[in-house]
Amino acid sequence: MKDFHSRILRWYEKQKRPLPWRKNKDPYRIWISEIMLQQTRVEAVIPYFERFLSHFPTIKSLANAPEDKVTNLWAGLGYYSRARNLHKAAIEIEQKFQGKMPQTKEELLELPGIGDYTASAIASIAYEAPHIALDGNLERVLSRVLGEKKDPKKEARPSLLTFGKKLTAKGKAGDINQALMDLSASICLPKNPHCPLCPIENFCLARKNNLTEKIPFKKKKLPPIELQSYGWILFSEIKGVKKVLLTRRKKKTWLAGMWDLPWWLEEDGKILAPHTWEKTGVFKTKRTITKYKIHFSLVFYRVKKIPQEKQLKDFLHSAGEEFRWCSLEELEQYNLPRPSEKALEAALHKLN
Repeated sequence: MKDFHSRILRWYEKQKRPLPWRKNKDPYRIWISEIMLQQTRVEAVIPYFERFLSHFPTIKSLANAPEDKVTNLWAGLGYYSRARNLHKAAIEIEQKFQGKMPQTKEELLELPGIGDYTASAIASIAYEAPHIALDGNLERVLSRVLGEKKDPKKEARPSLLTFGKKLTAKGKAGDINQALMDLSASICLPKNPHCPLCPIENFCLARKNNLTEKIPFKKKKLPPIELQSYGWILFSEIKGVKKVLLTRRKKKTWLAGMWDLPWWLEEDGKILAPHTWEKTGVFKTKRTITKYKIHFSLVFYRVKKIPQEKQLKDFLHSAGEEFRWCSLEELEQYNLPRPSEKALEAALHKLN
């Protein structure tokens, strides 16, 4: 264990990735990065992280921000409950912890959106607490090291945690976790790992027994659940000002709180547009949300007279709870989900 510990730390010191959240051990920056990195690649996270921190440089600034501003800046990262939980947690930190990030894993686990992995990562990287941050990447590395053929999320989890605890107890827990993260990203890949370059190759039972391609245990992936949805792109031009309708998604629906084009699931029923509206085109796209693949059919309408909000609510009660007509210039303030953005770009291109 001592040799394993020293070898991986020496490798990390030379090969660690220069990531923006590693500039210091600020627990707030580490927290934001860890939440963003869930279900998202490092390369994609970096610009979002830097933009998010430029708007919310402190816990207090995040806690005091309107929720829709937080979710708006999150647009494109997906899994929007992560952004809402960040906001809720920042408020709790202000109220319960005098605005300072909790230092223990137990206190961190009390915050919305922070589970065992995130709490372990923050506590180890920011405070050197001896916790292993066991996510899917570290499960892969440690399963191979131990030659563990069982499911790392179930039967094999106790042995991985035991090994991880012994390793982090040797010291520099934060660097150990980050070294294993970097190893999983550059060498111990899911397929075709670069074993000859690995600093801990000599310790790896999977390598020794030619099992690297079979470990970790791979759970059979279920096909996505496919759903159909419909939506509108409403366009108006009054006195030379071009405007598009956005709606804030209702609570307890996908993308809750986000500003988006109005859309609804097929199961919510058919919504008929007034015959006075000019149908200009239909744009089809799709998006994946967790285990669902949603097929969108968005109809582009021109309206000569902007409908009253009551009329919009009567039509679009299942699509949103608040409506806003935005000029094309104002649209730049909104980070729409990418599928909606693509459909809107195509619709507006048709006008030219």
